[in-house]
Amino acid sequence: MGSNRKILRHRLEKQLARQQEEKRKELLRKRIEIAKEGVALYKAGQVIGAMRRYSQYILILEMWKKCGKGGLGPEHFDNKKDLFETVLISGIFWDFARLYDKSKRPEQRADMRMYLQKYVAFSKGFPYQPLSKEALRRFLNSGRCQHVDDFKWAYKQLGGEKCFIAHALIYELQWREIQALMDFRDQTLSKTRSGRAFIWTYYRIAPLLAKPIEKLPRIIRIGLARAFIRPISRLAAQYGKDPR
Repeated sequence: MGSNRKILRHRLEKQLARQQEEKRKELLRKRIEIAKEGVALYKAGQVIGAMRRYSQYILILEMWKKCGKGGLGPEHFDNKKDLFETVLISGIFWDFARLYDKSKRPEQRADMRMYLQKYVAFSKGFPYQPLSKEALRRFLNSGRCQHVDDFKWAYKQLGGEKCFIAHALIYELQWREIQALMDFRDQTLSKTRSGRAFIWTYYRIAPLLAKPIEKLPRIIRIGLARAFIRPISRLAAQYGKDPR
């Protein structure tokens, strides 16, 4: 009798294990569909429903990768094979960060910072990094951002930290203008001795100027952008097209 019970229990355990494995595989197959439903709900303004789908999607990935709550990182994915998935994850963390930006509760601000860190992690070094960076610039420039310092930190992480003065004026400049300056630095100045000397000098002087510029009234920052940075950016872009 005891032997029969053990056999029956063993069979039931195996059956339950198979059912759980099938359920896990089914969730994995449906994860992209779940995430897409969340994106559609977010765009439709149904935020609560979107957050539920997003949370379910992230939980499925954490279970799949066995990384624990909050442990999901780009190291769990192949940069080339899983590019679509990393784009999706990055976008979800971006939506989470903007949502939690509206909250004034300390614990939710901590969550917002975590989501921003994940957004940076799933954007930095990927082909879509410039798009992620531009999304941050647009949000900062929209007037809707509540925790400016946190989102500005994320922008600097994705935008490079050595174009100091231009990034101090990110509210007043278009991304293509900042990109033109960085391209000119990397593709032109860095290739000559005098250019490298200029870059060396700039890196030592600019950080001292950037912080005071950030604290100036916006009307003055707008004037600085229009009078100095924007014309230099146009020249840099033109030189890049026709370096004669």
